[in-house]
Amino acid sequence: MKSRYFFVLLLLFLTLASTAPASTIWYVNGVSGTDSNSCTAVTSACKTIGHAISLAASGDSIVVAAATYQENLSINKNLTLMGSSATTTIIDGGRRGSVVGISSAAYVNLSQFTIQNGYARYGGGIGNSGTLRIISSNVSNNKTSPPSTCFFGCNANGGGISNVGTLTINNTTVSGNTTYTSRGRTGAAGGGIWNQGSLTVNNSTVRGNTAQAGSCSDAEGGGIGNSGTAFVNNSTITGNTVAGCGPTTGGGGIWNQGNITMSNVTVNANAGGVDTQFGQSAVIQNSIVANNGTDCGGSMSSKGYNLSSDDTCSFSGPGDLNNTDPKLGTLGFYGGPTETIPLLSGSPAIDAGDPNGCTDNQGNLLKTDQRGMPRPDREDKGGCDMGAYESQSD
Repeated sequence: MKSRYFFVLLLLFLTLASTAPASTIWYVNGVSGTDSNSCTAVTSACKTIGHAISLAASGDSIVVAAATYQENLSINKNLTLMGSSATTTIIDGGRRGSVVGISSAAYVNLSQFTIQNGYARYGGGIGNSGTLRIISSNVSNNKTSPPSTCFFGCNANGGGISNVGTLTINNTTVSGNTTYTSRGRTGAAGGGIWNQGSLTVNNSTVRGNTAQAGSCSDAEGGGIGNSGTAFVNNSTITGNTVAGCGPTTGGGGIWNQGNITMSNVTVNANAGGVDTQFGQSAVIQNSIVANNGTDCGGSMSSKGYNLSSDDTCSFSGPGDLNNTDPKLGTLGFYGGPTETIPLLSGSPAIDAGDPNGCTDNQGNLLKTDQRGMPRPDREDKGGCDMGAYESQSD
């Protein structure tokens, strides 16, 4: 099935590339390729992605074979990069800086890669200043920290991803990333993702990321930290943590000082759920915020059909449930490309969503859940389920 999916995507990219004026497809193979090749055919592939980027013109595509690439990439032109699969096509930054950096002038599609072992002050895995789409990928085990020569007034943002441009994340896992400060440095924000631009997250999982600040500094947003505009749809935020004691520390799952809208999201088992600061509010609909120690901090604006396991969110829209156990299962693979958290039998979240159907932040009807399963279930006569997971009838 994965092989078939790869060839469908490849055909799509090749078709799109063939319609672009004077576009070229470049090939990379880290096992059999060499950078002295022409790189314009599978049989004469480059060895490194960086060399293919240097040859490519704006609008070109780069097809990357399965291998581990020890590289740090800078992209300043419009490109499509497609790996074989996220599990087999790995770009490893070797703790030498950001693994992938996107300039403000670039429009980039990045599909089916694992981005790992980056180390920088901003965006350990990916630093985006342009327009970037990340599709069916993993961003994992990256870190941000200020330079050792900086002692006061420093910060570090976006252990996995730092975005100051326009970023869309689809069917992707952001996991095990860390942003860390110490010795009087101020500000560790966005262990998984830090956003100062425009961010959209669809059908994705953000799990096990950490924002940690020493010397009683601020740690903000273990999973996602937002000071821009963010939309999170059909996604799971779980197991993320913050560690700090500054006055704005919070949001193990999500920390917001900008504009954020959440639709059909499960925020579960983080060290703090959703936290808003500086007079901002999180707009939430059809979502579950549960088992986070403290589910909500600051102002929440409910558009209805939300569930909280305690009374801190004060949801007061139509169909809202507070102080309610959602009866969730454990994180795992239950279909689809990312891990999700199932609704157990008897969960009050089942069929408790908007009776007119679950929608995204723009009011578009969501016909599938995070896994790609029907939403609502074909046999359901009631509304869709709350959260990212749509229970399917037996």
